[in-house]
Amino acid sequence: MKKLTLDHSLTPANLKELNQQLSELFEASPIDEMTLLELVEKRDVIIQTHLEACNKTQQKAFAKAELDVNGVLVAYTKNLAKVSLKQLSDLIRGRKAVKKYK
Repeated sequence: MKKLTLDHSLTPANLKELNQQLSELFEASPIDEMTLLELVEKRDVIIQTHLEACNKTQQKAFAKAELDVNGVLVAYTKNLAKVSLKQLSDLIRGRKAVKKYK
């Protein structure tokens, strides 16, 4: 899969580090879903904390930029789920074929 761009001009340093970890995780094969969940939850905490520290104008700009990034992240993870489901379906079909010919 292509490399994700999770940073934008308003991304704080701690979020950039976490985004780098997410990018590295997405490059791994297979992807560790528990690690993915942990990183996404940490990402949410970092974003919420950053928003609380911003004034209204900064909040709006940061939230808009993060909304775009979040959309990319959601689409990417949905695609991963589809790929996993296809692999599972192929495995089940293969098992049924083996049982049929035993």
